[in-house]
Order: sequence, then structure tokens, then C-alpha cells
Amino acid sequence: MDNCFVDITVEFLAVAFHSILYYTSTYPKSIFESKKKYSIVVYRSMHPEVNQYIDLCLKSIAECLKSERLKRLEFAITDNNYIPVLKFIFDFDHISDFDEISDAYLIKTEQNLRAFCLQLSAFSHKFNNLPEDTSFTIYIHTNESAAVALASDPNLEEFPMLEVDENFEESDKILPIRRFSVRSCNIDAYVEFTR
Repeated sequence: MDNCFVDITVEFLAVAFHSILYYTSTYPKSIFESKKKYSIVVYRSMHPEVNQYIDLCLKSIAECLKSERLKRLEFAITDNNYIPVLKFIFDFDHISDFDEISDAYLIKTEQNLRAFCLQLSAFSHKFNNLPEDTSFTIYIHTNESAAVALASDPNLEEFPMLEVDENFEESDKILPIRRFSVRSCNIDAYVEFTR
């Protein structure tokens, strides 16, 4: 897989994950600092444990992206029983006939990533009715061989992966955020309201 694609996507997901935590008020606004990314203001957590969890997830995600075995990511905001109340979903569709010259300077890619962040900010009022004491979990949808490879990676030993049952409920309350491409992959981003 194209290293440029992996780097850009992981960097974008880091911004997206921190922004989701900020806009859903999962943690107090005081633990976030503002940064400039994609020519706009974004927010990043300053909490060491939160950042460590996100960084470890991003390492696993990068490995799945390198092998083209990442199908979907779910960033779930959960209630105090760890049941998802809101899911931010990223579906990955790899393009087989990718044109290397198309968006060679990544201008359109940056515009799309900026538009995602702005859409997320614009939709933030829809996340106001979440329960108290929310938390979050990141679900990585991949295949069995990728899961085995991640489990045997010494760099990820401190971050065990658990297989989740395929038993999940789909919601009919979906809010599309954006469909965009990053190099050789189309990404569909949307919010699923589970309650």
C-alpha cells in the first residue's frame, strides 16, 4: 500500500477522533487544546491516557491500511455500560484503477479533509442529548489474517485486540458527513444514532 495514503489517513483519523471527542463533549472542553490543521482550527485532547489509547488504535489501523485489510472503523460514543449510543463510521473502499497523477499535490484531499472537519463542527448540535458519563471505543473491522498479524506484532503487545461478535444492530437513523477520496481509497463517513 502507498505509504503516503497510510500517513495521510492516519493523520486525518487522529484529527477526526479528537474532534469527535470534543464535539460530543465526551470529556470536558478544558482538556482540549486548539491546533491549526487543514487551514482551520481543530481540537486535540491533552489527556495522556486518552491520547495513548487513540495512538495505540492508530498504530493498529496503520498496519491494517498497509495491508489493505481495513474495511470499516467505528468510533463509538458509549454510555456508562459501554453500550454505543452514537457511532461515527468510516467505510473504506480501495480503488483498483487509481490514477497516480490525479491530485498529485493533495490539494483536493486537503479540501475534503477540511470539509469533513467543518461538517463535524456544523453537526455538533445534533450530539447534545447524549447521556452523562459517556466514554468511547474504537472498533476496527478487518479480516482474520490481519487480526492474527496484529496480535503477533511485538509493537502492539500492550494493546490486545478482542474479537467482537458479528451480532450488532443497524440503525435507520444515519447522518451522512462526507464521501471523499484519499489517494487510492474512497472513504464514506457518517454518523449512526443507535438510540
